[in-house]
Amino acid sequence: MWFVTWNRPEYKEWARIVKGGYQLVILRVENDKRLLCVRARLNIKAKGLPEFVTEEERYFSTTKDSQKLISEWKREKST
Repeated sequence: MWFVTWNRPEYKEWARIVKGGYQLVILRVENDKRLLCVRARLNIKAKGLPEFVTEEERYFSTTKDSQKLISEWKREKST
């Protein structure tokens, strides 16, 4: 199940628990107003320290397109 970790106008982030850490989906408004969508993992390492691993990044010029991709990512099975 996904939960909200950040909910700001310029940055939104959702997470779900997966084996070894968290799956993340991020939507960020860039300075040039493009929308950056990121799919990533936050792996919890041996001493409990996190390791951020970017899996995919895509840029969009419209909110509709970026939200469509975010929704697709959130429907995918855990990796």
